[in-house]
Amino acid sequence: MASYRPTLILDSPSLIYRAFFALPPNITNPKGRPVNAVQGYCHMLAYLLSNRHPRGVVNTFDADWRPAFRVAAYADYKSNGEDEPAELTPQLTMIEDVLSAAGLPVATAAGFEADDVIGTYAARATDEEPIEIVSADRDLLQLVRDPAVALLFTDRGVTELHRFDEQTVLHTYGITAQRYADFAILRGDPSDGLPGVKGVGDKAAVRLVTEYPSIDAMIAAGDAHQARLASALANGVAYLEAMKTVVPVCTTCSIEKSPAHAPDVDRLRTLGREYGMQGAINRLIAALSQAAAAAV
Repeated sequence: MASYRPTLILDSPSLIYRAFFALPPNITNPKGRPVNAVQGYCHMLAYLLSNRHPRGVVNTFDADWRPAFRVAAYADYKSNGEDEPAELTPQLTMIEDVLSAAGLPVATAAGFEADDVIGTYAARATDEEPIEIVSADRDLLQLVRDPAVALLFTDRGVTELHRFDEQTVLHTYGITAQRYADFAILRGDPSDGLPGVKGVGDKAAVRLVTEYPSIDAMIAAGDAHQARLASALANGVAYLEAMKTVVPVCTTCSIEKSPAHAPDVDRLRTLGREYGMQGAINRLIAALSQAAAAAV
């Protein structure tokens, strides 16, 4: 597969939060304002460009981190989420400025999360134009589809990526990638305020997903389940119905994407001086130059 050069689709909120919490807040610009997330994200981009040699890179962002349609289905969706750290908010604008100067596209979809933008790119991916998703969100395993879509899971930043294809998902979780959303519905995700079905653990979830073709089929089986499991599913019907809207990633978003273009090196260097992070910006400039040369 020497010609295999996928486009990287970055879960930017996930990566930016990783950078923000991994690097100390005393990394500041000349005015004393934190730029740790900006610096970390620049290093991530440079590393990915230099080491993955992608066909292209798309940075996806949330237009709405808590979409109305998901909240309407389940009011507690992400209700346990903390407010964005005050030190991070201004850095998002800085990152957008860097991406604009670098000519690296930014993609969003009105009313949707970055996950949904990624899902739409995944649905469009083909064997001839594959993608690799870079994220720390396991819910995106539901999008894995050989050979068009793989997930590069960020175990420790982007320098240690665990690549999931269909076989890796099956080996790791005992279910197919196509059924990962049903597995996630059953087990829940506390970080998103989703408790899962009480009384259904990981092993039971795997068994249910393996034995039944859908959530509806699990519910319909009723007393065919062992008594405790039958009771858990019966008590969780309303939750399960809501999760069929909340957990699956949208694959039909109307994406708004900035155009890719040659980097504005002078502008990048100016930003590097303004942000007091010339080293990170110079590394990004070098990676962009290397990527451009490889594309010729």
